[in-house]
Amino acid sequence: MSLPYIISAAFSFLLLLHLAVAGVQPQSPPTSTSKNSMPATTASPRRRSYIREFLQAHNKFRSAFHIQPLTWDRNLTRFARRWGEQRAADCRMIHSYGPYGENMFWGKLEHWTPTEVVNSWAGEDKHYNLDTNECADGQTCGHYTQIIWKESLRLGCVRVNCDNGGLLVICEYDPPGNYVNEKPI
Repeated sequence: MSLPYIISAAFSFLLLLHLAVAGVQPQSPPTSTSKNSMPATTASPRRRSYIREFLQAHNKFRSAFHIQPLTWDRNLTRFARRWGEQRAADCRMIHSYGPYGENMFWGKLEHWTPTEVVNSWAGEDKHYNLDTNECADGQTCGHYTQIIWKESLRLGCVRVNCDNGGLLVICEYDPPGNYVNEKPI
């Protein structure tokens, strides 16, 4: 073997070793979505089923107002997962106050489906008056208005099993919604 070859191989090895130690990983290509708003993914069939169910549950309520359907976003999902992992120890519903719109759900048991969670948020519609953009006194409407927020186009959600046996569901929306004095549609 020639000296230049050995030097080149040694340099390549040291560079790869440095990158591995520094935790640098090659970036994945941007996600693409198909016509049904599902991302191209290598996720397990169960995970793909959750993604599909979260999207269908949200888009059912958006379609009632002829609002563009949400599409799945891996970056939002990663953000939600990181926040959920921080909340897993105490299972408290504390918002991340990140750059996205955010809905959170807590349940005592792990059996909650994405549809049941989204339906619980959307059930706030009975307290919300779209014409006046007001929520009934003492009620919560922000989860519902985030679901139907017209400018929100992307969604990422996670289910986090908490250390105490509870379940947190966190959904992130981009662009965010729920601006004061603005109607969702």
